[in-house]
Amino acid sequence: MRKSLIITMVVVSSIALTAGIVSAATEHNVTTSLGGVAGDFFDIDGVVKVDSLVVGQQSIGGVTFFNGTIVNSTTDATGADNPVTFGDNVRIDGRIYRGATAGTADSMPFIVNDNMEVSGNLAVNGDITLASNQTLNVADTTITGLSTDDLSDGSTLTNSDAVATLTADWVNTAYPWAANEIADATRVVPMSLSDFYTDADNAPADITTLTTPSLGYKASQGLFLQYIEDDTTDFGGQLIVPQDYASGGAFKMAVDTSGALVTDWNVDWQVAISETAGTAAWSTSMANEAAVDVPDNAGTPDILTFTPTSQTDISAGDVLFFNFWPDSNTAAGEPNVEIYSVWFEYTATQ
Repeated sequence: MRKSLIITMVVVSSIALTAGIVSAATEHNVTTSLGGVAGDFFDIDGVVKVDSLVVGQQSIGGVTFFNGTIVNSTTDATGADNPVTFGDNVRIDGRIYRGATAGTADSMPFIVNDNMEVSGNLAVNGDITLASNQTLNVADTTITGLSTDDLSDGSTLTNSDAVATLTADWVNTAYPWAANEIADATRVVPMSLSDFYTDADNAPADITTLTTPSLGYKASQGLFLQYIEDDTTDFGGQLIVPQDYASGGAFKMAVDTSGALVTDWNVDWQVAISETAGTAAWSTSMANEAAVDVPDNAGTPDILTFTPTSQTDISAGDVLFFNFWPDSNTAAGEPNVEIYSVWFEYTATQ
């Protein structure tokens, strides 16, 4: 049987029976008192105010329909709205969203106004954005699935493989990095042309505009050492291998020619490596090395590389004595060779 009793008596009776007009905490069946039976419902045009409201029974439960918005109409001592309070665990079988539209199409994100803990996995179908100057704590955490393409700002997976933890105030006084965790760098020992001497392995003398080789100058290119056809006199110098030396070691030379080659131009050379570390000893001879071709590329600077065959014998602190001289330059009409710079290049630790 279905009845609709829209009368003021319902409101009065309901409040009287449930809100405590009767002083004893006695249970009253409103449906029976109003002549109804189980399954009847009541329509009330107005507001029902009660101290407490119980919906459903133990092990049976019940359903409360809210076709609208739940709010707390009370305020605190300052006049600020009080929140709706749930005093127990809350189970939600649907999705939670803010605003009238579900999903991310509107500009009303769901806001958690407190610290938050998640017991379980967190799957995010979107970006994670941290505000400026925040800290992402990932202690004892493994990050998987990254590739070099996923990293930016100069980072690589190799550079991320660090043993130590860095902080804003980190300095290397504790030296937490192993040598193999820091990339080596290529460095050079520059040498001034005016520091070389001619006839280095016999009667060394300063190089001038009148010696062989002679010192020349071009306004747009600077100083250079010049060899002409049939010259054979060597020039050379010496250097100390720097303390940051790690490996390698080769002499390099920037050269040009005054015109096209007729037959051939080579630069021959030799070097002596004298050790100062461990068992210190002067080298007893110069090692003759393979000559290097001068490219037929007039008007353009070319870089020649002179790699010692005993390169593995080089160590930090060693004394390197070297000299260079022309070879295979006897053909008639060969152009001049111009040497603009000489330097020693090596791999250094950082």
